[in-house]
Amino acid sequence: MLDALPRSSTELARLLETRDDAAVTRVSDDLCLVQTVDFFTPIVDSPYWFGQIAAANALSDVYAMGARPLTAMNLVAWPADLGMGLLADVLRGGAEKCLEAGAELAGGHSIDDKEPKYGLAVTGVARPDEIVYNVGALPGDQLVLTKRLGIGVLASALKKGLLSEADMMPAVEEAAALNAAAAAAMVRVGVSACTDVSGFGLAGHLSEMLTGSEAAALVRVSRVPLHDGILELIEQGVYAGGLRKNREYVLPRLRGEAVDEPLASQDPRTLALFDPQTSGGLLIAVAEDRHSALLGELEGAGVSAWTIGEITLGPAGALLLES
Repeated sequence: MLDALPRSSTELARLLETRDDAAVTRVSDDLCLVQTVDFFTPIVDSPYWFGQIAAANALSDVYAMGARPLTAMNLVAWPADLGMGLLADVLRGGAEKCLEAGAELAGGHSIDDKEPKYGLAVTGVARPDEIVYNVGALPGDQLVLTKRLGIGVLASALKKGLLSEADMMPAVEEAAALNAAAAAAMVRVGVSACTDVSGFGLAGHLSEMLTGSEAAALVRVSRVPLHDGILELIEQGVYAGGLRKNREYVLPRLRGEAVDEPLASQDPRTLALFDPQTSGGLLIAVAEDRHSALLGELEGAGVSAWTIGEITLGPAGALLLES
């Protein structure tokens, strides 16, 4: 379907031909515009935190490419019967997050809709040599993740009344945290590839990186960081519907023990790899000789980081899961 879309023929509008969530347009020899748009329905009850998370999620697409947000515009779909007070809280959360990112919030657009939705259209800037794509990973690269997994599971538990928003607040605060410091760290060090982990889950986004890089990867499942309580909830069958779809999509690429088992009997730690994330962390492929430098830069910036595997030779997109 994407191949049928028209392409720009102008020299100054060379758009990215990968599966990155942002488009890159080179406007001069030393400047690229990085543009993205993202919005979704609430995953928490608090309108303020919904605004914070939605804004951080949209900004993340720019950070994942090594760029800095410049401007943002609100995208709002809102049921009139919910009232403007709640919407004001959503917009306040988003505006505060844009201010933290140093992006100018320059208006936006709203419509009346049956279900609330909020997000941002974001424009960022970067030098051409700062751009990091979600392809280019090389065998031997180490895989570094900067946020824990499981917010999709927690949001499902919240909807089912199995936990309160206070119970999942550590995950909410982590989702609302900007990936700005992580992005700046990877640009300083120089890395092979990067993607942010969002709706396709860790396994889905990693598989896209591998397919575009014509490489495979080994993921050490026990090293993948999870939010507290995730394994118990998955064991109870509590997870987002997207987890099942993500697993079905990636399953043909999976290698390792018991990957073909029915979903209900699958190891919950493995299933967490398919949990759809909202405003997840950066997944970075970095050369082994720069791995320590990256971890040092991330630590110095106050960013949590876990090394969860490595890029290997193998069929493009293949994932070997190891305990």
